[in-house]
Amino acid sequence: MQKSKRIVIIAGEESGDVHAAVLIRQLKATYSNIEISGIGGKHMQEAGAQIISDLARFGVTGLTAVIRNLNVIRKAFSAIKKHLKQQKPDLLILVDYPGFNLRLAKYAKQELGIKILYYISPQIWAWKANRIHLIKKCIDQMAVILPFEKNIYEKAQVPVSFVGHPLVEKIASFDDRQSQRKVLGLPEEANIFALLPGSRANEIKYHMPVLRDTALILQQRYPNLHFVIPIADTINPEKIKHYFSNLNLPISFVQGHAVHCMAAANFVIVASGTASLECALLEKPMCIIYRSSFLSYVLAMRFIRVKFFGLCNLLANRMIVPEFLQYDCNAHELTRYVDLFYNDPTQPTKMISHLNKVKNSLSSEKSDRSLFNLVANELLEKNA
Repeated sequence: MQKSKRIVIIAGEESGDVHAAVLIRQLKATYSNIEISGIGGKHMQEAGAQIISDLARFGVTGLTAVIRNLNVIRKAFSAIKKHLKQQKPDLLILVDYPGFNLRLAKYAKQELGIKILYYISPQIWAWKANRIHLIKKCIDQMAVILPFEKNIYEKAQVPVSFVGHPLVEKIASFDDRQSQRKVLGLPEEANIFALLPGSRANEIKYHMPVLRDTALILQQRYPNLHFVIPIADTINPEKIKHYFSNLNLPISFVQGHAVHCMAAANFVIVASGTASLECALLEKPMCIIYRSSFLSYVLAMRFIRVKFFGLCNLLANRMIVPEFLQYDCNAHELTRYVDLFYNDPTQPTKMISHLNKVKNSLSSEKSDRSLFNLVANELLEKNA
C-alpha cells in the first residue's frame, strides 16, 4: 500500500487562506492518498485541510497589531512546531506572512530537515532585503507571483519559478458591471463608488473615518452617487456600520464579495494591498489609500525602499494610480482628486490602458509553470 503524502500549509492572513485553498482542492482531486493540515482559515478548512490554528481571523499585521496579538501568535507558533515534529511532512508550504513563516522555516529546516516551498515571496525588494540570506539557507523552492521577483532569486542562486499571479484567473469572470449590480442588489443606473477600507482591524480604525467623510462630501457634489462597502470576513460588520449611523447616505454593506463590489463600481477607493491589485486587474478607475499608527508609519518610512505602495504602480514602474498615504489620506485630498478625475474625460481611458498592461504582465501564459505542477511534479513525485 502506497504511503500517504503529508503536506503542511501555513497561511496567516485571509488572502493566503484563499490562495492556499485553491491548491488544496487541486491536490485533493489528484491524490487520493494525501493529508493536508496547517495554519489557515475557513477557506482552507472547506477545501479539506485540518486546521491546527487560525491566525487569519485575527488580521494581524503592522507593529502595533502584532504587539496586541503577541500571545495568540506565540501559541500558534508553538502548536505548529509540535505538529511538524509529530507529522514529519513530505512538504511544508509557506504562504506569504514572512514574519511568522521565515522563523518557522528556520526551525523546520534546521531542526527537522523538512523540504520547504515558499509561495508568495516576502517583499524583500521593498524592505528587509537581508531576508534573502535566510531564504537561501532554508527554502528549497520559491514560487513567486510577480515577474521581477524571479530575477532577484536567480541572482541569489535560490531555486525559483514564476507561477503567475493567482488573482488573474479569479478576476477573469468579473468583467460585467451590470450583472454584478444585479447579484448584489445595487441600483443599476447609479454612479457607484466602492469603498474598500481593508480586511484588518487597524486598517478599519484608520481608514473608515476618512472614507466616511469623503462619502459625505461626494454625495453633496454628485447627487446620483451610491456607495458600497464590502466587509471582510475578518471584520465584525458593526465595526464599519457604526461610522454611518444616523447619516443619510445612499450606501450598501455587503458581507465579503469585495471583487463583486469593485466590478460593479464606476470608481473605487481602495486600501493598499491585495484588493488594490484586484481592482487594477479589473481595470477600474481607482485611487489607493493607506494610513496607520504614527509609530508604524515612521518605521515603515525608515525601512521601505520602494517608490510606490500600490503593486500596480510597482509593476508599471511609474505612478499610474494615485496614492494617498498617511497625512495625505484625508477627505479633502480624496475629493479633490475625484473632482479632477471626473472633470477630465481622458483620465479614465488613460488609467484603464495602463492597468491593462499591468494585467497582461501577470498572466499565467507568461509563467514558468503553475503552482500545482510545481508542487506535484517537482516536489511530491520526485520524492515518491
